[in-house]
Amino acid sequence: MSPKRSPCGLHPRADRLSLLSGLWLLLFAVFQVKAAPTGLVERLSRKDLKPLNNGMPGEESLETKVVLADGVKMSATVEGTAKGNGWLRIGNLKLKVFDSHDDGSYYEGGMLKVEFPDLDGDGRREMVISGLVCFTDEKGGHVLRREAVAFIYTLQPDRTFKQVYRNTDVRIDP
Repeated sequence: MSPKRSPCGLHPRADRLSLLSGLWLLLFAVFQVKAAPTGLVERLSRKDLKPLNNGMPGEESLETKVVLADGVKMSATVEGTAKGNGWLRIGNLKLKVFDSHDDGSYYEGGMLKVEFPDLDGDGRREMVISGLVCFTDEKGGHVLRREAVAFIYTLQPDRTFKQVYRNTDVRIDP
């Protein structure tokens, strides 16, 4: 006599195995959602900058809070000057992410991309800064070369950032 089949036509052991696999998948998904602050990547972009209220014409800024881990938020400020230079301040860092002033080099689009993804799945977001640097001739009108740049900073237990990767000699720290 063969074992009684389940309503879906599976052998009872196969049906239990299917149910257990489904539960494991559900638990895995729940833990993944809990481990990461959100599934979305936070970004700071040039379009988010607003004119400075009491500043000179052309000055822009952005102030926001970035969720870096469960229960960890950090203030981030980007300020751009009227001359086309500017800085990101977050935690222990001050980084030149804004440069539209052609003094031998500038960032394509005026600002490097600043993103906060969880690259390694540990529940803490890293900071990734990337973009193109355009190097120009002496007169500043002709682009001689473009260089793709990328910088990765990890959040340390003491809530400071540490640079763990860069692919260039270009410096964005003072």
